[in-house]
Amino acid sequence: MHTNRLGSRLLVPALVLLLLAASAWLGPVRAQKKLQTSPGGAHGEMDFPINWKQYYSYAEKTRIMQGLQKQYASLADLSTIGKSRMGRDQWMLTITAKSTGAPESKRAMWVDGAIHGNEINGVTCSLYFAWQLLTRYDYDPYVHGLVDRTTFYILPGLNVDANDSYATEPNTENNPREPYRPADDDGDGLYDEDQTEDVDGDGEISVMWIDDPNGEFRLSPDKRRFVRVTDPRDEGPRFRRLGMEGFDNDGDGRINEDDLGGPDPNRNFPFGWTLQDGWPYPMSENETRNVLEFQLKHPNIFASFHFHNTGRLIMFMAPPDVRATTMTAEQRTAQEARVAAQLAEMRKTDRYAQLFPRIAPADMQNDMDTQMAIVTEGAHILKDYTPTFSGLSGQAQASSYNMLGSFAYLIELWGPPPMAEVDRNGDGRMDEEEQQAWIDTELIGEGWIVPHRVKHPDLGDIWIGGSAKKHTGRTPPAPYMETEALRQTHFMLYAAAQFPRVEIDRVTVTPATGDLFWIDATVKNDRVYPTFSDRSLQLKRAVKDRLTLSMSPNVSLVEVPAGVVRLDPLNDQSAVTALSGMATEFRLRGRDSVRFRGLVKITGPDGWVDVRTESKFGGTDTKRLTIKVSGT
Repeated sequence: MHTNRLGSRLLVPALVLLLLAASAWLGPVRAQKKLQTSPGGAHGEMDFPINWKQYYSYAEKTRIMQGLQKQYASLADLSTIGKSRMGRDQWMLTITAKSTGAPESKRAMWVDGAIHGNEINGVTCSLYFAWQLLTRYDYDPYVHGLVDRTTFYILPGLNVDANDSYATEPNTENNPREPYRPADDDGDGLYDEDQTEDVDGDGEISVMWIDDPNGEFRLSPDKRRFVRVTDPRDEGPRFRRLGMEGFDNDGDGRINEDDLGGPDPNRNFPFGWTLQDGWPYPMSENETRNVLEFQLKHPNIFASFHFHNTGRLIMFMAPPDVRATTMTAEQRTAQEARVAAQLAEMRKTDRYAQLFPRIAPADMQNDMDTQMAIVTEGAHILKDYTPTFSGLSGQAQASSYNMLGSFAYLIELWGPPPMAEVDRNGDGRMDEEEQQAWIDTELIGEGWIVPHRVKHPDLGDIWIGGSAKKHTGRTPPAPYMETEALRQTHFMLYAAAQFPRVEIDRVTVTPATGDLFWIDATVKNDRVYPTFSDRSLQLKRAVKDRLTLSMSPNVSLVEVPAGVVRLDPLNDQSAVTALSGMATEFRLRGRDSVRFRGLVKITGPDGWVDVRTESKFGGTDTKRLTIKVSGT
C-alpha cells in the first residue's frame, strides 16, 4: 500500500534539536565580552548554535522557535496566527526589545517564507533572519538599535503542511506546492490517489525509463545520463522515457495522473484575484486567510518580505505604469531607448545601478523613487539578483502594497548555481553537462542519481535515474544554504535601517520686535523610506506626521496665515511652513526635511517653547527653546 505523502505526516514524532555535530568539534565555548566590533570575532552565534546546512521538518523548526523564544524571552514571543488545513499551527516569532515598548507600538517588518510548499529555502532564510536578530542583539550595535526601534513579525514557513512534506518526504523539486486541498484530477471519484512516489526507496524521486528498441534515448558514455539519440546508426540499447517515479494505484493503466493538488496560495489573496489563477475563491485557504487577518489587525506593519524560489529576483511592488494612456507606441519605444542608454551610462560607475522605463502617476512618484533606491542597494547586497516588478494576480505582496499601503518585496531565491561556477563555455547558461560537472566538483557527486535497474510491480524491468537530486535545483544544497540566508538577512537589515526616522534637526529663536520672537524648526528624515507610502495616502490609511508646540504660561503663539512662505523670494530652499496653530500636520518623504516658522509673544524676562514631532512610523522627538528678553 502506498501512503499519502502529506497524510502520513500528520503526527510527527518529536525530534532532538540540539546539534551534536557543532559541540563535538568546537569544544568549550570561550567567554566573550558581549559587544563585538571585530569582523574576526563571534557575534553571539554560539549562544544558540544551529546547523544551517540542512532543511528542517515542521517538528524540528517548531522546537528551534520554541528554544529561541525561551532563551531570548526579553526579545521574542512565539504565537500561532492560526491552523493549517491539516491542523498544524502557523508559528510566528515576534521580535523586538520589550524594554523599549510593546510590539504594536513600533513600526514593523513582516517576513514570511515558503508560501509554496516546495520553496523551503524561504523557511531557512526567514528563520535565519530571526536567529541573527536574537543572537546578535547583545553583540552588534547595528542589530541592537534596529531591534530596539522595530518589531519583526517572522513566519518561517507559511504553507506548513506542504513545507513539512517537502522537507521530510521524497518529492520532485516542484511538488508539493499548494496547500493540501484534495482534488479528483482524473475524474474517477478518487482524490489524489495517483501521486509521484519513491519506487526504488532511495529517498529521491527521479525519472523512469524502459528499454525500447525504437526509443529516442540512450545511455551516455559514462552511464550517468540518458541522452537523446542524434544518429540513427548508433548501436546499443535504446530507452523510452516513462515519466516520474510512481505506481498505478487505481488500476487505470496510468501513473501519477492524480497527484497532490490544491489552489496556488500566492494567487489566493484578494488584490488582483482571478478565478483562473486563484480557484476556488479569495482567501479560501486557512494559511493565507490567517496571514491577511493578522496583517489587517496590525497596521504597524510598514514593509513586508516574502521568500519564494527560484530565479534570483528582487521583485518589488511599484505604482502602475501610465505610459499606456499618455504615450503612443512610438513614444514608448523612444523613451525605452533613452532609459536604456541612460542606464548603460550609469552602470559605467555603478554596475548595480537600476533604471526602468515605467512612469508612475504623479501622486505615486515618491513610492517609485523609494523602491528604486531600496532595490538598487538590494542588488548590490545580493550581487547576482535582478530587480524587477512584481505581479498583481492575487499575490501576497500585491495585497500588502495595494490594500494595506505597505512597501512589499517578493524574493525569488536561488536558481541555477552561480554562473561563475558552472558556465564553462561562457554562453551564460548551464547545460546538462555543466550541471553534472558542478555536482561532481562542488557537491562531490552526491547530488546526482545514477541510472539503475529496478523491478516495477506494474511495468516490470525499468531503469530509474539520470537526474539531479531534489536539493540542487529550486532549493540550494547544503554548502550554499547559509550563504544565501546571510545575504538575504543583510538586505532585510538594510531595509529596516532605512525605515523613516523623524528628528528635529535644529530649532532657533530670533527676535522680531519688542516682545515678539520667531521660532524656527527644521524637521528631517534622513532615511530612504518616507514616513508613509503614497499608496497608503490614497487608501486613507496614512497617519500624517505632526508637529506640536507647548509653551511656558507666559509665552503665546501669535496667529499668522497658514501656508508656505518663502523667506527669500529668489531662493526656493528658503520655503517654510507657517505655524498658524499649536499643531501642524505634514509629511516627510525619504531623505527630506521641512522647515517651520512661528511667531510667539512673551510676557516677562524669559520663557520656553517645546517643539515635538510625532510620526507613526518615524518615531517622536522633542527639543526645548529657551527665550530670554534682553535688557530685563
